[in-house]
Amino acid sequence: MARPLYIILALLGLACSYLLAVLIPSIQANLNTQENQNQHYSSGSGSSMDDLAEKNRKHWDNAAGSYDSQPWQQKLIAQVTEEIQSRLEWIGVDWVKQHRSERAGGDQAAKSVRVLDYACGPGTVSRALTPYATDFRGIDISENMVKEYNARAMNQGFSPAQMYATHGDLLVDQKPSSSISGPDFYNFDLAVVDLGFHHFEDPALASKRLVERLKPGKGVLLIIDFVQHEQDKNPAEHIIAHHGFSKEKTEEMFKKAGCVDVDYVVVDDPLILGDELGGRTRKVFMIRGRRGS
Repeated sequence: MARPLYIILALLGLACSYLLAVLIPSIQANLNTQENQNQHYSSGSGSSMDDLAEKNRKHWDNAAGSYDSQPWQQKLIAQVTEEIQSRLEWIGVDWVKQHRSERAGGDQAAKSVRVLDYACGPGTVSRALTPYATDFRGIDISENMVKEYNARAMNQGFSPAQMYATHGDLLVDQKPSSSISGPDFYNFDLAVVDLGFHHFEDPALASKRLVERLKPGKGVLLIIDFVQHEQDKNPAEHIIAHHGFSKEKTEEMFKKAGCVDVDYVVVDDPLILGDELGGRTRKVFMIRGRRGS
């Protein structure tokens, strides 16, 4: 009986050696891999956000000089401008009623209506609202877009105190740069993003940080973007994070960001994109909400 017992003990010894040499290191490696993945997801996939932001920066830097050079782009801008101006009461800001050239005295001369144009591009929204607001600040991730915004503002006779954009990103993990951290970039009556939301990796975070820059109990957040749609072939796919948004998703984001009196509308006429984007049409929504007290 001694010989079989010796063989059994020898086999048990070999099994233990195998466990120590092969299986345990393999299990530990898998655990380390899983831990790294958990850290990546819990951090908000910061590297993914950084990559998308860099792709957008490069794309819009290259596009800044020809942003509205094509007829379809000019028509799109005209549509957006008309929609904004036709819904001033719905947006809910206490606007200046007269054109800036006519504000000679009285309450209108002293009144200030401040607009934050985020992902401002060359200033489409800012120019649409010049008859109704007094001070505009733009922020864009593209330095060339910022230059275009400021050049157009100056050409239209606005001083930097009235209309000025700066380079910045509210979606960075660390504290935003000092250029957009001063009091001049807080306490807005309106913060607006026009057709830029679908480029943001984390639109919920964008909503929260924009709401933080509004006047408490008074400031309004306005988003204009595409209604949720199927993914299709698009040469700009590399800079797109979301294929539109549903009513339920945007309302949820606004409420979690601290907005009240939230309202969502779908624009009647779709936007027509250019041939280089497939000539397709896109339904557009507008959503607004007021920062709670």
